[in-house]
Parts: sequence; C-alpha cells; structure tokens
Amino acid sequence: MAVHSCHTIFAESFFTRNAGLFEPYLSFVGLGDAVLNSPESEIPLSQYVALWEILGQEVSPTIGLQVGISTHSHELGAYGHAVRSAPSMQMVLRCLSRFIAVLTQGTRVDIDEDAKTVALAYQITDPAIVRRRQDAEFSIGIALSLFREVTQNPTLTPIRVDFEHDAPADLSFHRQVFNCPIFFNRPDNRVCFSRDILDMPVGTADTRLFQALEPFLEQQRETRAAATDLLSQMGRHIASGLGSGNVSIEQVAASMRLGVRTLQRRLSVQGLDFSQMVEGVRRSLAENYVAQSDYSFTEIALLLGYSEASSFSRAFRRWHQLTPLQYRQRAKA
Repeated sequence: MAVHSCHTIFAESFFTRNAGLFEPYLSFVGLGDAVLNSPESEIPLSQYVALWEILGQEVSPTIGLQVGISTHSHELGAYGHAVRSAPSMQMVLRCLSRFIAVLTQGTRVDIDEDAKTVALAYQITDPAIVRRRQDAEFSIGIALSLFREVTQNPTLTPIRVDFEHDAPADLSFHRQVFNCPIFFNRPDNRVCFSRDILDMPVGTADTRLFQALEPFLEQQRETRAAATDLLSQMGRHIASGLGSGNVSIEQVAASMRLGVRTLQRRLSVQGLDFSQMVEGVRRSLAENYVAQSDYSFTEIALLLGYSEASSFSRAFRRWHQLTPLQYRQRAKA
C-alpha cells in the first residue's frame, strides 16, 4: 500500500456511485477524475473535506446528510463489509471504532456507553481541517444508515444527535432524518441510542466472512494508524512553526523532542516525505485562513511562512486554480 504525506481516505466504490455529484467540482479542490473509477485511490483528507464544503455551497446546504443517510455498507470497502457481517451489535460497534483508520485517517470513532445509552462519536482529528460541517453531517448520516441496515430496521430512531458546528438556519431536513432532539456547538459529533440496541440481532451477519476479514483489517489498521499518529504529531508541530519562515526537519524534530535521525527513520518506515508534509499542512491552513478569517492575504502569507504575498498567491492558484480572492468570495457567497 502506498503511504501518502498527508491523511487520506480511500475512494472505494462510494466515489463511483456518486460520480455525477462529485465530478463537476473535483477540479475545485485539485482532484482528477481518476478517483471516480479507482476504489483503491487514496484522496488527501483535506481535499476530500473541502470537496464536501463546496458541495454544501453549490448543491445544497444539507448535501452531506442527504448522501450520508442513503449510503450503504458495500460502498465502504472492506470496512463496510466487516461492519455488515459482524455477528453481534457489540462487534458492529467495535468494527466501526477500531477499523476506521482502514477507511480514513485523521479521524476518530468512539463508542460511549452508560447504563441507559450507547453513543457513536465521530470527529476529524487533523488540526489543519477546520471547515467540516458537511463531513460531520455525512458521517453521522452514514452511522444511522448503517445501524438501520444491519438491524434491518429502516425506522430505527436515535434518542439524541449532537454536532460540533453551529446550527444551520433551516433544520427541517435534519428533523425529518433524525426525528429526535438535535444539539449544536457540542464537543463532537455523535448519534445516541437507547442501550436496547445492543440486544438487537444483526440481520446481515455473516460469521465466516467476518472471520476472514478481521485479520486483514487488523493488519491494515496497524499500518494506517501508525502513519496517522506520526502525521498528526508532525502536523501540529509543522503548523506551529510555519510563521517563523521555512520549517526544517531539524526544527520539527527539536519541537517533538526527537533526534533528527530518529524522526527521519520514522518517516522512512512510513514512506513519508517531509517536504510534502509541510506542503500539505500549509495548503490546509491556507484554505482555512482564506475561507474562515478576515486576515489580509499579506497576513496569511506571513502566517504560512511566505516572504511575500505574491508567492502565496502563486501557490494558492496552483492548488485550486483560483486566486485567494476568488476562493474567499466563493466561500462567503
């Protein structure tokens, strides 16, 4: 498996099924048409999330939830097949949490239980990705769709849903989908059920298939999770050092309290390239600063370690085929 210098998500057959939706906007985030027909394609997580935000602006403000609630396990590759074939609801929940890195890095899925409820919590952990409402609503929509699929109960209803972003102006579609209290500006995104869900049979269970998939997923999880940990740590240190100018591996190693050779060895083991990682962090932060802040482009250039605004503008046009001003105008439309 190729290892990229940023967090990635596999296209799987999900991108093929939604080709008509995604294709007109792929170039906006620097993606090519190949991802629509190559399930093994690894898409940088920042570009994937940015694509959802563009769809939210250009297609529908509820597009993430619309697509999520209609997505099924077979579109999510081995991860989805394992969830579907798990022999019990406890194992369904374990798969959703433990193997998420096999599908997408830079995210977490936690299962929280108490005496009365069971909750699935989802959140992007990549610190450079800030604008992510559509991804959050898509992911919680998928979670509910998967629970309905494996229990073969299309009317299964949660008792509460939380989102980390601000409340949209129109909540009619959210209420139609969830039919329960919905809260915003919460610490993470989660869907909560009565604890009775643990006793529900898994109508799609296939024990032999699950037993065949689990060792493969475990091996893939170890590889992807190790890269995720290193990417997350380095991403934070690279981001904090950008404003001082060119970020060197010596600076990052010192801030991580590692020797340069130790850090180089860890990068080598994961097949990671330091300069590409710096480029990825700089790109993600640039997108967020341009779209979300009122900083001038000269200020953004300095924050990202560019010596002048023109250098930043050239890099931004290379990433997006748009000037920073055009990108800001589109984001604020």
